[in-house]
Amino acid sequence: MSDAYAKHSQARSIGPRFVALAVLSAVAVIALIVAGLLYYSGSSARIAGDYTAVAAPANQALTPELDGYTRNQRGDLAAAKSDLKKEAKTEASFDDQLAEITFPGAADTAADALIRADKKRIKLIALQAGSTSLGELRSFDSGDQADTAAVEVQVGRIRQALGLPPSSAGGF
Repeated sequence: MSDAYAKHSQARSIGPRFVALAVLSAVAVIALIVAGLLYYSGSSARIAGDYTAVAAPANQALTPELDGYTRNQRGDLAAAKSDLKKEAKTEASFDDQLAEITFPGAADTAADALIRADKKRIKLIALQAGSTSLGELRSFDSGDQADTAAVEVQVGRIRQALGLPPSSAGGF
């Protein structure tokens, strides 16, 4: 065998730099796995927090709007219509924000159903806000109650799937 061939056929030894790089790579992979596990283990609480961060302000805004409508539906058509328009705007904003949250499994299905039910309710509220008399305005109330019940069912499903307590006073 020639000397040139013998030099190339010898096994190379692993240097300290290679060992250090291999150890650092292994540590980095382990750290990423641990970080991922920690991130996903807290995801239910984080998603529940995201939901309540959207629901709480919507509930706060809806309270005076619903109270105003209840107060004005029998004596002030313009004020009642204004309350309805504010309610529809608040609910549409809630739906937009809700659609931005990525929910797991059953909560995702319920969130989609909630948005659909709420959009149906918003359409009814828009029709109601177009009323030309207090009697016509109130004639939509039973339909609104049915649509509200459908929304409340989906809110309950989302809250249950996220481990949240039931909503108080029919809110989100």
